[in-house]
Amino acid sequence: MEKFIIPSDDCLILKAFNETQSLREAAILLQCDPAGLTRRVQNISNEYGLIQKVNNRWKLTSEGRALVVWTESSIQSQKKTLSGKSTIRIASTMWFAEQVLIPNFTHLKNAFDQNINFSFSVPNKSFESVLIEGSVDFAIACHPPEGPEIEHKKICEEKWMIIAPASWNLKSNTPIAELKKRPFIRNSEMNTYLFIPEIGNFDQKEEIVFDNLIGIRSALKAGLGWSIVPKLLVKEYFNKEDLTEISYDLIMNDRRVCLWWLRNRQDSKKISPQINHWLKESCTE
Repeated sequence: MEKFIIPSDDCLILKAFNETQSLREAAILLQCDPAGLTRRVQNISNEYGLIQKVNNRWKLTSEGRALVVWTESSIQSQKKTLSGKSTIRIASTMWFAEQVLIPNFTHLKNAFDQNINFSFSVPNKSFESVLIEGSVDFAIACHPPEGPEIEHKKICEEKWMIIAPASWNLKSNTPIAELKKRPFIRNSEMNTYLFIPEIGNFDQKEEIVFDNLIGIRSALKAGLGWSIVPKLLVKEYFNKEDLTEISYDLIMNDRRVCLWWLRNRQDSKKISPQINHWLKESCTE
């Protein structure tokens, strides 16, 4: 691990000499013994050449003055960091942030002190990776994590459903065999057999493949095909009569909305109950 070349205490000594006229005044400013300060200044002079004795007085060199400017800037930056608002960083999928988290953001904000900021992200790495590397504080996923270093809380069941465009004028009890005669909109990362085992017994007419659920929802609304999606993704479109649910008991495989955080992050663990409560309310239908 890289370290500071010059200790922070030595930087403060240089700053004190820049602000005073003598060693004694510098010692008073630093609240230290003049004799001990003399030894420390001599070491700084010998090791780094940042301060020199001129006409029996210690004077900063040009490099010493440049370091004082950096020291003053660093002190102000540190004050700003410590006095500023802290940020809770939450990672999720794009559709979940759009459909669940953002519409309920006000409730989350009200659950915390005013000195808290929030950031939402859709990482291009796995949720476990971004938690371990420290780029986010929490992740929201629809399954438990695999790594033991990630702690999690199961919030609620993630309900999935079969959806068809309302323009097809299908009945809710339309059989799968009938749906198989129409185009199917599939998520490229979803194993359809986990939801409908008998789907393999039919020859699918046509497949339209998307790598994200927002694309699937858009295709459903456009009447391009039927699909299997989370209820939270499309629930608002039933009131608009854009989509129709086809009744079917889907076989699920532990599909639950879960909140993840790094197990050794005590700060995250401390505030996780508030995030849990907000997430549970946000997912309530």
